[in-house]
Amino acid sequence: MFQFIESIRIKDGSFEHLDYHQSRVNRTLLNFGKSPFIQLNGIITQNALNASGVVKCRVKYDLQQVLDITYSTYAVKKIGSISLVELEGRKYDFKYADREWISDLLLKSGTDEIIMTDQGVVKDASYANLAFYDGERWHTPEIPLLEGTQRAFLLETNKIQVAEIRTSNLHQYQMVKFINAMMTWEESPTISMSLLT
Repeated sequence: MFQFIESIRIKDGSFEHLDYHQSRVNRTLLNFGKSPFIQLNGIITQNALNASGVVKCRVKYDLQQVLDITYSTYAVKKIGSISLVELEGRKYDFKYADREWISDLLLKSGTDEIIMTDQGVVKDASYANLAFYDGERWHTPEIPLLEGTQRAFLLETNKIQVAEIRTSNLHQYQMVKFINAMMTWEESPTISMSLLT
C-alpha cells in the first residue's frame, strides 16, 4: 500500500504554512479515491508546540490512517557541488515515503546535490524545489517533480515566477536556490551556477 509523508516546520511553537500542507494531504487522498480524513492541526502534540527554535514534524500516513509522527531538529544542508541527473521518465507526483530511488541518484552522482532533469527539462533537487536567478528575477521550473509547499507560498507572494527551464538555457542563470518547507527563503542555500559539474 502507498505511504506518504508530510514534513512541517514548527518555529517557536507555531506551524508554518500548515494550510499548504493540509491542501497537499487532501489532494493526495482525493487522487487515490479517499475522502480527506487527516486534520494536521489536530494531530500535532503540545510538546512540539512548546518547543523553542525550529522543529521538523514528519507525518507518515497511508490511505487509511496516520502511521507515525516524529519530531526532530533540522539542519540546513551545506552544498559545495551540484550535477545534472536524468530522471529517465520517473515520476514523484505525490510525497511518497519511499524515496530510495532519489537517494540512489544522489549517491551515484558523487556531488553534494543534484538537479534532476527529464529529457532536457529541469525539475527538482533531491530534497527541494529549485529557483534560478537570472540577474533580475527568480524563476522556478514550471512543472517540478513535486509541487512543494514553500514553492507554492513563494509563488503566491510573487517572490518567484514559473518558467520553462531547460538544460539548454541554464547558462542564462547566475544562481540556484534550494527551497523546501523546512527553510525560509533567507535560509535556503543559494549556490553559484559555476559549481554545476
